[in-house]
Amino acid sequence: LAQHRRRHFSAPMTFQQPPAVRSQSSHGTEQRKSKGLTPRLFSRSKSSSRSAGAAPMRIEFRVVFRNGGVACDPFATYSDSALHAALMSALPEGMTGNLMPSTDSKGQPAVLVRAQASDINTMYELRSQVVSGDFMSALTRHLRSHVKSERRSQRLEISKRADAGQSTTGMPEPPAKDADLDSMEAGANEMTIMEEETVWEKIRLLLPWQNDEDKADAEMKSTKRELQQARQALKERRQQVAELEARCNELTERLATMSKEDCPASDAIESIPPPAAPAEEKYAEPEPVAEAPVAAVNNNPTAANYVAIEELTPEQWQKIKDLKAAYLAAGGELDEYGDIFILRFLVDKDWKYEKALKKAKSTAAWRAKSGVNGFRKQIASGLVYNEIPNIKELFTTVAVSNAHSRTKAGDLMTFIDYGSLDVNKFFKLLDNSQYFDINNFILEYVSYHSDKLTQETGALVRQFMVIDAGGIGLAHVSLRMFIRFKPIMPLADLYYPELLGGARVLNAAWALHQGWKLVKPLLSKQIQDMVGILDCKHTPGALLKVADPEAVPDFYGGTCTTIPRPAVDWYPKAGMEGVDAAAICPGKKLGAYMRRTLVPDGAPLSSGTK
Repeated sequence: LAQHRRRHFSAPMTFQQPPAVRSQSSHGTEQRKSKGLTPRLFSRSKSSSRSAGAAPMRIEFRVVFRNGGVACDPFATYSDSALHAALMSALPEGMTGNLMPSTDSKGQPAVLVRAQASDINTMYELRSQVVSGDFMSALTRHLRSHVKSERRSQRLEISKRADAGQSTTGMPEPPAKDADLDSMEAGANEMTIMEEETVWEKIRLLLPWQNDEDKADAEMKSTKRELQQARQALKERRQQVAELEARCNELTERLATMSKEDCPASDAIESIPPPAAPAEEKYAEPEPVAEAPVAAVNNNPTAANYVAIEELTPEQWQKIKDLKAAYLAAGGELDEYGDIFILRFLVDKDWKYEKALKKAKSTAAWRAKSGVNGFRKQIASGLVYNEIPNIKELFTTVAVSNAHSRTKAGDLMTFIDYGSLDVNKFFKLLDNSQYFDINNFILEYVSYHSDKLTQETGALVRQFMVIDAGGIGLAHVSLRMFIRFKPIMPLADLYYPELLGGARVLNAAWALHQGWKLVKPLLSKQIQDMVGILDCKHTPGALLKVADPEAVPDFYGGTCTTIPRPAVDWYPKAGMEGVDAAAICPGKKLGAYMRRTLVPDGAPLSSGTK
């Protein structure tokens, strides 16, 4: 019994002696107290603890029935006669009892069993059976037996009436099978033993299945607690990362301020050895992020895949015609420069039609989904560069000059002073979605005008990118920058074939390593090979290899002192609505060069702008 109590009781048991016993033992207790002795605990036997003519003892307990794992109301499922018969069969000899509908402490349907006996031994026998679960087993066994017997009788009666041609209307229809009885189980969870109104004992029991449910609840609570702890740790870790990033930005800006060279921060940063490399190691081929000697850069003014329209063969024109039809069938849209647009896919795949077709179909699907077809239509209808949504805000965060001039090969040359980018302002003024649309608009703008120039000049025109990396720090190659640039980096490679003709990264310092490692996997091998990276030592005069002096800004060794046309007519400038003349074109190199033309009154940059 003690073992059963430890296993099943979740609340302490309380015992009270019957009134008759207390009256018999009070005299002995008084005597022991008068002698200064500790009162003796009541220890008389159960059988001798009742006086003659005492009222019968009662026991009450609630039984919860489950069928198929769900608590059920047996009074709604089985007949009262079967339930009472099962109860009388399960009770020990000499006991009587009844049962009635009830609910337990959790609100589940339950059966309240009330039994009584004049013999205390019989009462404690039932108590022991309830605690051990034997009574519930006997109750369900007898209930199954009685219910099956009733159902057999009902089936026989219905069968007899049917054979005799009598009506069976109104007779209860028993289930065809007794599967519901096989899954029936019962358990007691509350028990009280009393004599008249005096409660001797109260016991709270665990239902047989409650232990598993408690384990599941405990496991869920533990999981929730661990999740909360993990979220808190993640929050703290993010805070630490943010603090470290802010510290790195601060130190990078301090180094840039301390540097007296024309390349801000680059020489100071180069004095710090790159990670996982000796300090004296020079950047060399074949690592794309390494310092590339001038001789290793392809400075041939005529691109290796130079294409003259008049030199195309009839077979090539037929491929253009076939691919154009397939592109339109795939849902693509073309304008007056459609032949040039399609030509780029075939040149990109070395005139291999099947490969070009695959790329053209994927491009048609992406353009329809992304909405860039609408962008191109706006540009063809006369939309100017400074009318691109949010382009004026972009011009206050970084110095950029798209389609500034032409290379010797005829490609449009774009300049970006990446070191002038105000990272915090960049994220404050533009969200990722807005910058994504700006990038797509610029791609469409350059693509449209490249196609237009191709038709006018008779040679395939591409874009030549010049990126000045002088002054970049860890803020420029941070995780949030990578997250913003990651969706847009592969777009030109995937959906604008032969738009990029080459790229030069100037004034590269070791911080560029981190950025290039993040960006490089997003680009194809073909695009990677077009990129030439030069440090401060090899930057001066490098652009004169690919463009005439009058096309190169003076601070890069050229003779161009103002933005040439038509680019100067495209850009946002002072006096335009929505243009912050005190903030556009930040930076001391490209930004200062552009402000000569776009802010002709010479107004200085506002404080806080690079």
